Amino acid sequence: MFKTLKLKIILAVYVFLMISIPIGAYLASQQQTIKSRASEDINSKLEGSLPGNNNTTTAQEELKNLLASTSKTPSSTSAPESTLTTSSSFGPTLAFKLILEGRPAGNQASKVFVGISKGTTSGSQPNYLLSFTLDLPVTGEYSNLSLAGLDIGSSYTAYIKPTAQIATSSAFVMIPTQSSLNGGSALNLVTGDLNEDNVINTADYNLAKAAYGSTPGSQNWNEVADFNKDGVINNYDLAYITKNMGQTGSSGVWQSTPQTGGVSPNIGGESSSSAFPKATINPSGQSGYWLWVPQ
Repeated sequence: MFKTLKLKIILAVYVFLMISIPIGAYLASQQQTIKSRASEDINSKLEGSLPGNNNTTTAQEELKNLLASTSKTPSSTSAPESTLTTSSSFGPTLAFKLILEGRPAGNQASKVFVGISKGTTSGSQPNYLLSFTLDLPVTGEYSNLSLAGLDIGSSYTAYIKPTAQIATSSAFVMIPTQSSLNGGSALNLVTGDLNEDNVINTADYNLAKAAYGSTPGSQNWNEVADFNKDGVINNYDLAYITKNMGQTGSSGVWQSTPQTGGVSPNIGGESSSSAFPKATINPSGQSGYWLWVPQ
């Protein structure tokens, strides 16, 4: 029995060896094949990245041709050699901010006359080198008013008169860029000049009284007399005339004969209303306007 068991063990070992040898050889060959293929793939990738590789050269040439074709523009749509544009310059400018007495902070809109004279305020009738009639926005701020033609470094005075306010003046020295009146602070305008003669007196009071109690739909409505812009002419509006009674604007007094009725005048020009007649007395004896603009 011992011999029989021994023979069985030897036979089993022999069979195991006969089976394992070819399997091991097969596995070894497969592993070698895998390594060989991996090596070939790596070499192929490296060769493809080399400068002398034909595939890379072809791709580079195609890319170069593509870029060259897209950079070309048809002759019919080609741009001019220079397309740079710059904003026009009008030389030195003037900026200012106004506060119209009685007006709400966000409603400072008005027609405004601006006259520029040489030197500082002297109290005499100014001789305007430049004059403008402009629309003041609701903010009360205005900038980029051209001062072309005046001398940089020289002293000038700006006379400013909105509708229904007497004129104020502000001296400045012109700089090459933008000059600001009153050091950039707001100029306060005195309210009450309804007949635009640059003085507040009983003539203005009578015009406001004639429109007393009126609203925009009334026949006697006078928008200019509604100083606080509340839509009705009442004691609040007349109070400004009473408070400022007798005050005169910086550019001097122009006498005129007050009349009744009418609407707002044109600043800097002849009044289109009999309520705001042109002046009949001035230094030269000519007929003219409150801001010495002779006919």
